[in-house]
Amino acid sequence: MVLNAWKTWRAIRKAHASSHESLERLRQKQEQQLRKLLMHAYRNVPLYRRLYDEARFRPEMFHSLQDLAQIPILRTHHLKQSRPDDLVMRSVDLAQCEAVNTSGTSGTPLTVYLGPAEQRWHRAVAWRILFEHGFRWTDRVLEIRMALGKRFFVQKLGLAPKDWISILEPPASWARLLAERRHQVVVSCPSALEALARAVEELRLEIIPPRIIISDSEVLTPEVRCIVRRALGADPVDVFGTVELSNFAWQCERRDGFHISADTHIVEVAAPPGEAGPMIVSALGMYTMPIIRYDTGDLARAGTSACACGRNLPMLSHVYGREIDVVTLADGRQIFWPFFYEILSGYQQLRRWQVVQAGPRWLQIRLVLAERDTSFIPRLRADLHEALPGEVELEIVPLDEIPSARGEKLRLVVGEPHRGIRA
Repeated sequence: MVLNAWKTWRAIRKAHASSHESLERLRQKQEQQLRKLLMHAYRNVPLYRRLYDEARFRPEMFHSLQDLAQIPILRTHHLKQSRPDDLVMRSVDLAQCEAVNTSGTSGTPLTVYLGPAEQRWHRAVAWRILFEHGFRWTDRVLEIRMALGKRFFVQKLGLAPKDWISILEPPASWARLLAERRHQVVVSCPSALEALARAVEELRLEIIPPRIIISDSEVLTPEVRCIVRRALGADPVDVFGTVELSNFAWQCERRDGFHISADTHIVEVAAPPGEAGPMIVSALGMYTMPIIRYDTGDLARAGTSACACGRNLPMLSHVYGREIDVVTLADGRQIFWPFFYEILSGYQQLRRWQVVQAGPRWLQIRLVLAERDTSFIPRLRADLHEALPGEVELEIVPLDEIPSARGEKLRLVVGEPHRGIRA
């Protein structure tokens, strides 16, 4: 346990220090790590042997990041259609691995197998982001999740104390715990952070503002950021990652784009500069079940300039989320959630909204009203019609609540099923 904790701490320090290395040095490290990982995956993991042989690719063909496009893309169906022993390296005992399941919001959940080294790597990758924002080992953390996490050795020693609370508990209980325990760090998804902030305001609780608020798993809208900042007294840090890959893109103190953890991940955006495209990610520290050039199913836009914070990490200027959470019109044009936010956020009469695409020319706009007055809806309809292409038809549906399963991620935009998704 002590050795494991020491290795995790060492990995965090190494990752944190890499933020100020030169971009050229970071690229060299990425190339070295990826070259080693490719050789390992081809020799030891049946899925990669089959995938690469079919594409006539050999690891020796990779020399630099300029050769990334030669490496076959790993897609979700490759993982879901393979047996567990095809996904992990030979001689691994799956009973000794931690099996982690994705949420399955875009289909059948995916199981990822983590050996002891990968479990440590996932923790270090996520903790590194906290340390980028001034985390201290004495900070008490409140984490609101669907599934409660573990207590680690350092926490048994009194370091990094954490309170887990279920997202299924009433938000009032979260707020009272925050006021009582005076957490320095709060971690959850935007919808839970919003519910926490509203509960603090409704109960008129006096809290000590947390130093760090981490928002992950969902789209963090400017409106939710404003509510959280107002009620909790701190500006949330937007973090992006996946269950499979851990967190790998995060905002710094400037909140201007997302830094990529280049020491642990290679992130590609499959689109011309300045345009949104699919995010393809390689996890450089996963050997038990390698994930190389994985099409995450998420859309992003690459950054074109360095951040003024002084870190030398590559940037994403925007992260849009799931590719299925995009409206794709009949002519192939795509509309991302910020388009709808710009229009709908201007209406104070709305408490919540969701856009659902039921066909290439038909959108259902679901509205949860702050009050029962619906007189503004004709004006809202006109604003949407003016901004959208003329062939798009609208159905506006006021609701008491937007339907979703308890604990399910909030999707601002629900794209038409199977539209715009590549095979």
